[in-house]
Amino acid sequence: MTGIQLHHVTDLQDARRFLGNAVMALNAAHVRTGDTRFSGLAAQIKGMLATTSDMEGEARERMDRLHAADPERFVRCREGEEPWPDEHQAGFVPRHTCRDECLYHDRDVLDALMQCTCGRPPCRACAIVGAP
Repeated sequence: MTGIQLHHVTDLQDARRFLGNAVMALNAAHVRTGDTRFSGLAAQIKGMLATTSDMEGEARERMDRLHAADPERFVRCREGEEPWPDEHQAGFVPRHTCRDECLYHDRDVLDALMQCTCGRPPCRACAIVGAP
């Protein structure tokens, strides 16, 4: 995605989907072949899927608590101005904003006038690590 700094809950959602797909594929292979190795591996992955789902729920709860307790910080984190509190703080580089486009002026989304980003300061990430 362009324009926001994703929280690691998104990575966990991806992992959960991939693991779920693996379980379905292995079960299908078992049905086609009768080979119990496929169903055994699917059972192992189901355990990983359950753990990943729990971890995703915990990460989502932390993100929701931040949003409820400090909406301004939540926006700063989402915009990539500062790291999410439950992610690595050391070495954080703000998100590159140098290629962001204004929905209203650059994309002609008339309903986005209140979201105009044209007056933002220069990209902090470029100043720290150089242009992307």
